[in-house]
Amino acid sequence: MSRGAVWRAGFACAVACVAIAASTEAGPPFLVRAEFPLAECADLLDDLGEIQKQLTTTLRLPSAREPVHIVLFRDEATYREYGKTHFPRVAYRRALYVKRAGAGTVYAFRGPELAVDLRHEATHGVLHASLPMVPLWLDEGLAEYFEVPPAARISANPHLKSVKWNLRLGAVPRLARLEARQDVSDMNAGDYRDAWAWVHFLLNGPPEAHDELVRFLDDIARGAAAGQLSRRLESRLGGAEVRLAEHFKGF
Repeated sequence: MSRGAVWRAGFACAVACVAIAASTEAGPPFLVRAEFPLAECADLLDDLGEIQKQLTTTLRLPSAREPVHIVLFRDEATYREYGKTHFPRVAYRRALYVKRAGAGTVYAFRGPELAVDLRHEATHGVLHASLPMVPLWLDEGLAEYFEVPPAARISANPHLKSVKWNLRLGAVPRLARLEARQDVSDMNAGDYRDAWAWVHFLLNGPPEAHDELVRFLDDIARGAAAGQLSRRLESRLGGAEVRLAEHFKGF
């Protein structure tokens, strides 16, 4: 869908538009258009700029190649109607990130879960604006990690309790299994939780694990053969799954 088509298709009545960027170094900004005054979610929009900055610096991503459009509907009914018309084959989701030719677009609606939804989908947007591809498990794991408020990301994500409980029972998330998932429809709730667990480990665990993630993404950005991160971690760390289990004992 072209940029012009996005605006013409559902936003003749749009009442607000704003561009957001964390810094000039972070690359093109989010371009937000809404059917309601954006002052209602000013703090949330500030969060998006911070997410862009953190993703860019923490993962050492190249500058975004394009902006990320964000379309906010006034209510769920309007959002549903738009989705039925323009994405009839896509199963209903509370928010949606779509990337076809050109820049990607996040669609969401004003409601009690807007903050979580927007942080999640905007994370997808930044990743795909900066990289030619993102492995599905990593794409979703990062979105799960950044969807909560900043203060909750390390030790208060809803996934943490479940991950720790499973580890006590000897159920260690298998990265190779997650890497086999090729479509979001193949992922269940446990996969999202496990993807989050690996991202948490990669961002907050051993420095060499984080370094290998950065190298992996750099290979993707350069078009080099990145391979499977599970194999790279095993080679770099030795016993990566054991290291992950040890990592969560501290939380």
